[in-house]
Amino acid sequence: MGPSPSRIVGDTEVFSTPATSPTGGATPRASKSAVAAVAPGLLAFGKYHPRSPLPTPGYKGNLSDAQQAALESLRTRMVELGLEQAVAAAVIVPAEDEDGLLLRFLRARQFDVAKAAELLRADLEWRAELRVPELATQSEAEVLGCDPAIFAHYLPGWYESVDLEGRVAQWQKWGDLRVDEVLQHTTHDRLLRHHVWQQEQLLRRQAENARQQHVWLAQCVTVVDAKHWHPGLASRAAMAFLRDIAGLDQLHYPERMGMIITINAPYTLSACYAIISTWLDPVTRAKVQIISGERYWRPLLEATFAPDQIPREYGGTAAVELRDLSARAKYEPH
Repeated sequence: MGPSPSRIVGDTEVFSTPATSPTGGATPRASKSAVAAVAPGLLAFGKYHPRSPLPTPGYKGNLSDAQQAALESLRTRMVELGLEQAVAAAVIVPAEDEDGLLLRFLRARQFDVAKAAELLRADLEWRAELRVPELATQSEAEVLGCDPAIFAHYLPGWYESVDLEGRVAQWQKWGDLRVDEVLQHTTHDRLLRHHVWQQEQLLRRQAENARQQHVWLAQCVTVVDAKHWHPGLASRAAMAFLRDIAGLDQLHYPERMGMIITINAPYTLSACYAIISTWLDPVTRAKVQIISGERYWRPLLEATFAPDQIPREYGGTAAVELRDLSARAKYEPH
């Protein structure tokens, strides 16, 4: 798969193109009651956020006859594989219900039921092997195996923001992430487990947002500050880390990404992204925007977030400070 076509925005480019089951053998056909059994009284609310562009074709409330048939076929296959309880445990209620989860896997495989069923089976097996629910309850220090301040020093972030559609948003400074230095304090495997931990925390905040707003909220938003990035940071370890987290997201968090906005992007990042984009499916690539100049990215942020959900350094009023990486000293453990 080659890099997607791109268009120029400001000074840079914006890329835009469009085993054994965890629960054992087959069980009889069942109704959609497993989610209620896991979380009684917390079924999804049955509507989207008023500002959400959803439902669009392929989402709940806007299924063609063929897509509805595919959904029922995948549900039948889920029961045949004995995955009903595992699916119920994986649903992030009330942000989505069983249909919402199954439709994410179907959209990720263009409504090919056999491929969606295999993706679902493999994901649930992975969740069981990694013990994701238990991982999500661990402290950040337990997951990383080091002081979380070390990781936060190299990758400052803010994870409490919400966009105008009610989606949880994370703001991260990737521009000076030196993966080789981070690996002096932890391991590649622990960094991947930490990424899973972060994703699970975002989804739990998403569920709380859905509970407060009484809407479905299946997707999250990421804002990446690429200021100070240069090709020297694209080490073998860094590229392996990026490749592996991209793989994790596509295989185990399908259709969770609502948008990635990369700001302060140097021109050289476009060449690096041409490689990274080959690891992404076309739907994911279409959700990525890479923008350099503030006069181009600030209007986009203002159209996506309320002022109090944008950090002050990016033109908003949120009283949070993402450290200026150009001024930081090398981290020295206490």
